[in-house]
Parts: sequence; C-alpha cells; structure tokens
Amino acid sequence: MRITVGSRFTSRLAASGALALLLTCGPLAAWAQDASSESVSDLKSEVQELQKEIHELKGEVTTIKSEQALVPPPPADQKPQTIGETVGGLGKSVEDIRTNLATNLGIQVHGMVDGTYEYNLNHPNTSFGSKGGPNPTATGGCVNQLRTFDVDCEGWNLQQFNLHIARVSDGGVGFVTDLNFGQVANVLAASTRNSNLNPSAVSNNEFDLTQAYLTYTVPFGSGINLQLGRFVTLLGEEVIPTYQNQNFNISNSYIFGFGIPFTHTGLRGTYAFNSAVSMTLGVNNGWDDTTDNNSGQSVEGELSLTPTANTSLVLNGIYGPEQVNHGNSQRWAIDPIATWHTPIPGLQLIGEYLYANEGNPISVAPAYSSHGNGLLTDQPDPYNPGFVLLNKSASWTGAAGYIVYDWNDHLEFATRGEWFRDSDGSRTGLRQTLGEITETINYKIPGVTGLLGRLEYRHDESNAAPFFGSAIAPATSPNFPNPDHTYNGQDTFMAAAIYSF
Repeated sequence: MRITVGSRFTSRLAASGALALLLTCGPLAAWAQDASSESVSDLKSEVQELQKEIHELKGEVTTIKSEQALVPPPPADQKPQTIGETVGGLGKSVEDIRTNLATNLGIQVHGMVDGTYEYNLNHPNTSFGSKGGPNPTATGGCVNQLRTFDVDCEGWNLQQFNLHIARVSDGGVGFVTDLNFGQVANVLAASTRNSNLNPSAVSNNEFDLTQAYLTYTVPFGSGINLQLGRFVTLLGEEVIPTYQNQNFNISNSYIFGFGIPFTHTGLRGTYAFNSAVSMTLGVNNGWDDTTDNNSGQSVEGELSLTPTANTSLVLNGIYGPEQVNHGNSQRWAIDPIATWHTPIPGLQLIGEYLYANEGNPISVAPAYSSHGNGLLTDQPDPYNPGFVLLNKSASWTGAAGYIVYDWNDHLEFATRGEWFRDSDGSRTGLRQTLGEITETINYKIPGVTGLLGRLEYRHDESNAAPFFGSAIAPATSPNFPNPDHTYNGQDTFMAAAIYSF
C-alpha cells in the first residue's frame, strides 16, 4: 500500500520556502521585520498540524503491519490431524529444539517413553497374608518372580522415561547423562549403594541418575577416550534401555538381572588399535556401588574384535572385592558375546556365555519355595536379619542365544532362549537351575518416526519351584503367610508402546 501526503502539506512547504527566500532579499528586509511576528505565529500553527498528521500516518502504518502479520484461519473443509500427524508435529518441534541446542551449544538431547501392560497366567499373590484392612502400605499386589524391570504384573505401568543429554567435543571435555524415571529407575535405585552414610536400598524411588560422566579424548595415536563418573557396565548382551532401545525383547534375561552388575562409578579408557580391534580398561568402586563398600577396587576390561563386517566377538571381564567391609573376598566374571549377521538378509544370531565366582563369606537372602529351601539351614548372618552366610565360594553360570529376523523395515521377530545355573543360591536365594524362552514381535509404526509397538510371550522354568500362585496358605499351615503351593513354571504376556526422539 502506497502512503502519500496531501496537497495541503505540499502547499505549506512551498509557502515556507517562498518566505525564506523573501527574507534573504535586502530590499524587503524591513517589511519582513514588520511582519515577522505574524509569520512566526502562522508557522508554529502549521508545524503543529504537520506533527499531528505525521502521528496519524504512523498509526495507520502500525495497523497495516499488524493486519499483515495475522495468520489466516484454516479452510472450513480442512480435516483434523490424525494421531500420527500430531505425534509427528510434536516430534518436529522437539527436533527443532534439539537442532538449536546442537548448533549453538553442541548439546544433544534424546529421550524415550515406554508404557507397558503385563499379565501373568499364574496370578501370583505376593501379599504375604495381607488381605485388605486400613493399612495402605501393606504388602500386596502381583509380582512376577525372578524378573528385572517387568516386576509388577497384571496392570499398566510406566516402565521408563529416559532423558539423555550429552555434549560431545572433539579434543575437548564433554559429558553424558541419562536420567531415568519409572519402574526402571525404581529397580536401579534399589540396587545401588549411593552412600556409606545411608547405605540402605531406596525403594519406590521413581528417579535414578543412571549415567553421569565426563568424557575427554587424549591425543595419543588414534585417541584414548576417557570416561570419569557413573556409567553402565561393559558386561552383557542386553543393556539398560535408553533412547536407542538396543534390546530385542521387552523382558530381560537372567544373565542381565542376576548374573552381572548394572552400573559402575570410576574411570575407564577405550583405545581403537584399528577398525577391527579395540580395548577398554577401567577401575571402579564395584558392582552398582556409587560409593565403595570396602577397602578394595574392581578392575574391568573389554576386548572387541570385528574380523569381518558380518561377525564380531566381545570379551568382557571384571574382578574385585564386593562384600561389605571385606576386601579379601574377590568376585569375578567373564562374559564373551559373539554376533553373526548371516548371509540371509535380515537374520542375525547372537550367543552369550557367563561364568562368575565369588569367595566366602557371602551374605544371602533366602527365597521362598513351598518345596523348601536348603539355605535356611545355613548360618544366620549376625549383621543382616533374615540373611544367611555362605562359608564357601559360590559360582553361577549362564548361556543365552538370540535369533533376530527383520522381516522388513517395520517388522522384526526376536527369539531368546536361556539357561542359568545358580549352583549355590547366592544370586537368586535358591539353589536352582533356570530356563526361559521368549518370543517378541517388534513393529515400527509407519509414518511416525520413533514409535514402536511390541508384543511378547515368555515362559520361565525352574527345578526349585520359585514361582508363586494365587492361593495363600491358611493361617494353620506352616507355609502361612506365603503361598501353600509354588510352581516350577511361569507364563507371562506383555505389550509395550515406546516412543523415542
């Protein structure tokens, strides 16, 4: 829109110019002096009118700009957004924020939300005789035996919300943090010794600082990558889930839950000799100890070999004292993992073996079985009521195999078979041999980046009947307040929706 000033403004400018010209002429100076008072008064009036007109014009320009900034309403026939379009729009907004952080500060932000539903065909009653009443904190509900994170059965659950924040700096100092909320955080917090001042496990804590460490690359050879702080363990094919969702199944193996640690706090360094060989060495406070619980340190190591593009072998190990205030009792574990991407497109096979041993004395909490538990005859631990002391070394062994087939870009089938032997009951509270078979379907939802649907069936089996049933023993029974009968097997179904960004 073109904005012009009226003819009155033009004529006034011309009159002012003519008056100035007359004032410069000598012969008319006297006349101008006589008329000066009248002319100045007229000019002041005209200037005031001009200022008023300019103010009005500024108001009109402001109005025009505001009208141009208005977003036109959507067409009347426009359809509402679908759920996929809405999630996609939210993902784009998150991506824009992440891009701004990465560009301006070098910070990467990722996250994951995992919601699940679980159902146990045994309908295990773990109320320990507590049936109703006014006590809202009484033990009750339904718990899957010998599971890691999927412990609450027959209901909906916020399994995990993970927030991953990292800054990667070439040649400089960076950091990595993983903040976890939900059931995963609850289990990790209960398994971690966070302080010698208050060493007891934390229950019903929906937050866990799972990883928080500094990074620095020492300029030596190809570069030594250092990590200082708290980080996840090197051991195991399965890992604590993050935004990358590296695990093939919803539930976790016995090796992951009972055979190896979750996290360490210490210093580790990784060096790549070439594209096929790398090594990691570290020293830390031990298994899941943010604060060391004895006078010794644990050492960890990993040798990674990639002889071909389709095969890899990782050899993990850890050694050190883990008993409270007893640095002479050493625990060690060795855990090789082999992966083969077969010539069949989309098919990979993974094998894992674990052997671990610990010297005595070992404090153990006996588990319940209606068939009895031989650990109950062992010497009671004088420092831990309800625990017993094993005055001999203990070992545990496990083997797991994975068959993973990507049918296409969206559909994946994953099978896990596992055998786990707790020879002395030091890991599960029962001397037993466990086995499980798990079938999982993973489906990446088309049109929504990062949205994954999962379905899983799992069968557990043991020779020591550790799995609870639905019937609590009567008060007259020697088994009260536990189940009158426990089972050798357990069958569960799970469904999950996972969104990663």
